[in-house]
Amino acid sequence: MRKFTFLRKKIQAKDRSLQENLVTKYFDDLQLNNQPVVDSNASFDSDSVYNRITESIDAMPGKSAGAGKKWMVAASLIAVASLSVLLYQYRLQVLDVVSPIAQKQIVAINGQVANLTLADGTKIWLNGGSKLSYPEAFRGDKREITLTGEAFLEVAHDTRKAFIVHTGNIKTQVLGTSFNVKAYPEDKFVKVDVATGKVGVVAPLAKTVFLLPAEEVLVNRKDNSATTSKGVDVSALTGWKNGDFIVKNMPLPDVLNAIYHRFNIEVKADPNLVKCSISANFTNVSLQNIIRIISKLVRGKAVADGAGYHLKGKGC
Repeated sequence: MRKFTFLRKKIQAKDRSLQENLVTKYFDDLQLNNQPVVDSNASFDSDSVYNRITESIDAMPGKSAGAGKKWMVAASLIAVASLSVLLYQYRLQVLDVVSPIAQKQIVAINGQVANLTLADGTKIWLNGGSKLSYPEAFRGDKREITLTGEAFLEVAHDTRKAFIVHTGNIKTQVLGTSFNVKAYPEDKFVKVDVATGKVGVVAPLAKTVFLLPAEEVLVNRKDNSATTSKGVDVSALTGWKNGDFIVKNMPLPDVLNAIYHRFNIEVKADPNLVKCSISANFTNVSLQNIIRIISKLVRGKAVADGAGYHLKGKGC
């Protein structure tokens, strides 16, 4: 580490007051309270911080040896002030190093619904085959979690801290509302349905889609295109968190995925059946009867396939 070169530059003025004026001007220009806050995603470059401090000090004029001690004190104060500003700008990164927040994870296996309450009071229900990663506490101006699978959220309202759900490279952002997010790995779309409040959904290089109650968006994971719908029966779509199993005009592949996550039983179907859509209330209906009903709706039959089933038939 190089030493501060406090006296490298000589001051031309002879009066002591010039030194004091220079120090005063430096602190006036500093405007500690008006320093911009850097992006929380920016990396903390300790070498850059140190260099900025030393450059600020080196740029100040020197003084004759007779005033050396007083000038050393002033320069030291400047160094401390510069460091304070930089630490303020990178305060969140510094806190993350000094006092890191523990990251937690909860998994709901297939056939299970899990629920939890986050540190801010947000309530989350996690559908079978889903995983949620979240911090033990929230720091800064954002509340961020990561979801794989499906979840229903009742977000605690906080206008100062946006709540963000990450599903791959797609973000769902709210301040305080309730909504459902479906983003299983096998899904070609990320689906968001709003129960209350207002939700913003954004994908890379795409405009933010804003949703109100009873509205839905399907974001194509391949090209980030978005398709919105209104008048959605959100209560039917989110009934899974209360043990209900209702499907309305749902494509057969999605129905079979829902069966897999609910019962942990895999059901396959012939290619000619994938265009069929199903509408039914399977709440409190046994798996065997659900398979029997679906077979009739697709004009086919179900045959045992190992531990699961295979649907065969003419199609819809």
